[in-house]
Amino acid sequence: MLDFSFTEEQEMIRNMVRDFGQKELAPGYAARVKAGAVPGELIKKIADLGLLGLNIPEEYGGQSKDAVTTGVILEELARHADDGAYLVFNNYAQVNFVMLGSDELKKEWLPAMARGEKIVLMAATEAEAGSDLANLKTTVRKEGDYYILNGEKNRVTFLQQGHAATVLAKTNPASRRLTPFLVPFDLAGVTLAPISDMGTESTAGGILSFEDVRLPKKYLLGDEEGKGFYAAMRTYDCVRAFGSLEALAKAEITLRETIDYAKQRVQFNKPIAKFQGVSFRLAEAATYIELGRWLCYRVLWLKDHDLRHSKEAAMVKWWCPRTAFNIIHECLLIHGHYGYSRDLPIEQRLRDAVLPEIGDGTAEIMKSIIVREILGREFLDY
Repeated sequence: MLDFSFTEEQEMIRNMVRDFGQKELAPGYAARVKAGAVPGELIKKIADLGLLGLNIPEEYGGQSKDAVTTGVILEELARHADDGAYLVFNNYAQVNFVMLGSDELKKEWLPAMARGEKIVLMAATEAEAGSDLANLKTTVRKEGDYYILNGEKNRVTFLQQGHAATVLAKTNPASRRLTPFLVPFDLAGVTLAPISDMGTESTAGGILSFEDVRLPKKYLLGDEEGKGFYAAMRTYDCVRAFGSLEALAKAEITLRETIDYAKQRVQFNKPIAKFQGVSFRLAEAATYIELGRWLCYRVLWLKDHDLRHSKEAAMVKWWCPRTAFNIIHECLLIHGHYGYSRDLPIEQRLRDAVLPEIGDGTAEIMKSIIVREILGREFLDY
C-alpha cells in the first residue's frame, strides 16, 4: 500500500510552523543578515515551540519527532528564513552526537539545547580535510584524566553564537579513525575567528582553533575511541535529506512569487505568463521541485522505518541544492533588474542557496556514494 499523504498531526504542525515563520522569521530576516546574528529572544521563541528538541528524549526536555515530521518543520521554516531552519537543522544533527555521551554529559547539555540556552555546532572541516575527513589533522592525546586537543577547524557555521562544538579528532595521527568530543568554547586554549560569508550571514561561520585544550574524559562522545567517523556518517544520511528539503523550500517560495509576478507583469500588451518562454520555465521548475521534494520525504520515510537510505540520501543531496539554485536563478531573471535588486528577497535566497551545495558533502562525494551502492566499492576511483 502506498500513502502519499501527511497525517493530521503533521498538517497541524505544518500550519503552526508556517504561521510562526510568517510572523516571526520572515519580517526580520534582512535585519538579522545585516547584523550578522540571530537575537537570543528569537532563539528562545524557536525553542519554546519545541523545535530545538525534536530528537531529544522527553526525559531531557525534548519532544522526539519522527524524521518525516522533522522534515515538514524544516521545510516550512526554510520558506521564510534560512537562519531559523539552520538552528533547528543543526541542533537535530548535533543531538545525535551528544546522545553518544555519558549520562552526566546528556543531563548537562541536552535540556539546555532543548531550551535554546546552549547551541552546539559541528566542527569537522579543515583546510586539508573537507570531503576527505579521514585526512584531518586535529589530534588528541591522553594525559591522566584529560585529553589534550590541538588543531584547527576552518569552517564552523554560527560560530560566534555557539557555546560548544562536536569536534572530530584523531587519537592516533597515523590512523584514519576519528573520535568525536564535545568541546565547550569557554575552555582555555579555544579561540574563535570570524569568516565573512557571501550568504546566510546571520549564521556566519568562522575558524575554531585548539591549543593544548585540556578536555576532561566526560567530553568523549561514545564508549570508546575511534568510532566517530561512523557516527558522523549515520547522522549525515538523514540530515542530507533535511538540507535538501530546505533548499527546495527556498526555491518553491521564490517560484510562487515569480508566478504571481508573471501574471501581473505586462509586456507587448499581455502578461508575460502568456509567453511560453516564461511559462514553460515555470512549469519545469514546478516539476523539478515536486520530484525532489518527494524523494526527500522517501529518504525520511526509509529512516523512520529503519531501512537503508544512504544511496537515496546521496541522490537528493547532490541534485536538490543544485536544482534549487538553478530555479531561484531563473526566477530572478524573470523578474529582470527588479529581481537583481535588494528590494526583493530573491538575491538573498540565491546567495543562501549556494551553501547547501557545499556543506554535508559535495556533489562529487554524493555521486561516489551512489556508485558504491549501485556498482560496488571496487568501482570507486579512490
